[in-house]
Amino acid sequence: MKRIASLLVLAVLAGSARAEEAKAEVKKDPNHVKVEMKHKRSGHTQKTKVESKARHRAGGGTVATTETTQEHERPRIGNDTKTKATETVERDANGNIIRHEKKVQH
Repeated sequence: MKRIASLLVLAVLAGSARAEEAKAEVKKDPNHVKVEMKHKRSGHTQKTKVESKARHRAGGGTVATTETTQEHERPRIGNDTKTKATETVERDANGNIIRHEKKVQH
């Protein structure tokens, strides 16, 4: 979980270096991380929300779920893009991946 949080913060810092206006907000608990980023550049606005949750399974192991929502708004263009991706990784007590599922909605 800490690895996911550090990667998300690194992505925020790397992506905000080029933007004219950038805002990043990170909320972190032991099993829950929420990152909200907003970039503005010459009228274009890009919003990214990442929410990552982890929980322990009854028989041992963990289930980690990451939900990413990206919105790209452009002025005077009605065809803005919105993408939602959900990734679920289930591991057993030894750390082996049992199930890896990724869903993308446009």
